[in-house]
Amino acid sequence: MPGPPTLSTVHSRRSVGTFLSRTSTQRYAGIPRGSRALIEPMGPPPKNRNQIKIGPDTDGTARPMPDVQRMKSKVALIGEGSVGKTSLIRRFVRDEYDDKYIHTVGTKVTKLELTVPHGPTGEVEVDLAIFDIMGQKGFKDMVKETFFFGCQGLLAVCDVTRRDTLHAVHDWMSAATNVAGDVPAFLLVNKMDLAERQRDVPDSEIEKVAGTWEMPIAHTSAKTGAGVDDAFNSLAIAIVEAAFRNVAEHAVEHDLRHKVLLLVSQKGQYGVSKAEFFEALHGVSYNDLEKEITKLEREALIQVNWRGPADFTVLITPLGERATEGR
Repeated sequence: MPGPPTLSTVHSRRSVGTFLSRTSTQRYAGIPRGSRALIEPMGPPPKNRNQIKIGPDTDGTARPMPDVQRMKSKVALIGEGSVGKTSLIRRFVRDEYDDKYIHTVGTKVTKLELTVPHGPTGEVEVDLAIFDIMGQKGFKDMVKETFFFGCQGLLAVCDVTRRDTLHAVHDWMSAATNVAGDVPAFLLVNKMDLAERQRDVPDSEIEKVAGTWEMPIAHTSAKTGAGVDDAFNSLAIAIVEAAFRNVAEHAVEHDLRHKVLLLVSQKGQYGVSKAEFFEALHGVSYNDLEKEITKLEREALIQVNWRGPADFTVLITPLGERATEGR
């Protein structure tokens, strides 16, 4: 049995301005409660931080200053022992590789600063904490609540020369997503430098595992560096995009809440019928409206009088009136 979890931290800085590819991340609807990345306006950069140069374009005109924001994010590398998780991190952060295998005891955290492009002129400074989790049997169940909570991204790693490490990805992903939720995740098929002579994992099985968890596949080699930057950078892009989608969805929810309260308040004692809601709120689905009305009723801001299985009238409450007074 593994001993108690231990934690060691390594700090590093690296500015990444260009990504090799932008892997599709349409699957990720947002970051679940308890795992939300923090996005905030960026203040003055810390001293010694890697800077991005903003200079003139080739025609002599100045490029616009990027709209820069900052967020904190936590990712975890998961998978069986000896698949190369530590070497992948070392290659990405320091561009180094050591043939000597050093068994990870507990969990090591590497902190890294990345610059991720977002939108036509935007950039996000990501303070990234990369958790390197020991692959020993039973360890994931001991630490999952501690180390998977708050993760915004996952890199599941297998060894192309060991088929059992691919099949173990199911257990690792199950343990991680049960705590972290539906966050961006990639399947890294590592040690591709050995694939020609020692390959033990067929593409069909890789695609099957990746398909089960809806993960993009990245073929990597920590030894040569092939595919490593692309994998980490693609995950960083996916995390940033998911965070911004989450912010946008919350803005839409807040806007609907305000509109419902205002509409009901204006109608006073007469209330607002279902038909009147849809006449006033163009483009709102029944499910979204019902969800918002249920939340407002739970908060005692409105009163719902049902006139049938799918018909209702909504009235404002005194508490709801007070909530709309300042708007």
